[in-house]
Amino acid sequence: MRNYAWLFAPALVILLIVGVVPIFPLVNYSVQTPFQEVNKFVGLTHYKKMYSDSRWINALQRTLLFSVIVLAIEIPLGLVLAYFFHRPGVLNSVASAAIILPALFPYVSIGLMWRLMTSTVGPLGKLLNMMGIEYNIAINATQAFATIIIMDIWHWTSLVFLVLSASFAAMDPTPIMAARTEGATRWQIFRYIQLPNLTFPILFVILLRFIDALKIFDEAYVLTSGGPGFSTEFATQYIRNVALEQWNFGYGSALSLVYLFMIIILCLIIMNVLTRGKGVI
Repeated sequence: MRNYAWLFAPALVILLIVGVVPIFPLVNYSVQTPFQEVNKFVGLTHYKKMYSDSRWINALQRTLLFSVIVLAIEIPLGLVLAYFFHRPGVLNSVASAAIILPALFPYVSIGLMWRLMTSTVGPLGKLLNMMGIEYNIAINATQAFATIIIMDIWHWTSLVFLVLSASFAAMDPTPIMAARTEGATRWQIFRYIQLPNLTFPILFVILLRFIDALKIFDEAYVLTSGGPGFSTEFATQYIRNVALEQWNFGYGSALSLVYLFMIIILCLIIMNVLTRGKGVI
């Protein structure tokens, strides 16, 4: 039997160039003060600074909290929607198209759309104010953070739905038909036949959404720009501000590297917990 593994060599080379090579300049910048008159080697100074940077710590905690909340809502909600609307039919097709539609919008368009809707003169802002709810994300930090969460759920539950709907549709119907013949209820069929077959798709979509949630930038930045104050500033926004607005590429590079390895470690932990140490294979 011929071994065709070598055919993947070009893809591996491209992956190394795009995903690995750019890390080396970051490592170089993170131990010096680049793009100044004289590059000065500072060792681990930038890394030590993180522990006393309250703005970075708050942004990191806010990002983790946001990621946990949206995953706790989007995964179950997407699973329920996929369960009810994955079957063929005109009504299910229309409902599926409506659910999937938000995922097709660009990030910036989503942020701008919600900024217009939630402004004091927007339809959602006016409706809430008419109901007696003083709603203004420009001055209320809690409302601003909650609005970003709702926006993300509206935007990305569709992706969870899409992945799990395809998984439901690809299942072998024979065990399900046999269980129905034996008198199993819909819950029993779902619990003991369908849900075990969704282990890998659910793990995949959890990891995908968790990584995306940790990388949130465009929608939130367009919607609130990190305000009011720094109450909705996420880790990615802070790194961007440090590197591009404060022109501190050394500290920004160090933050980027630490955040990258944090995401990798968290994803490995989630994968091992959900698979009980078996991995994805």
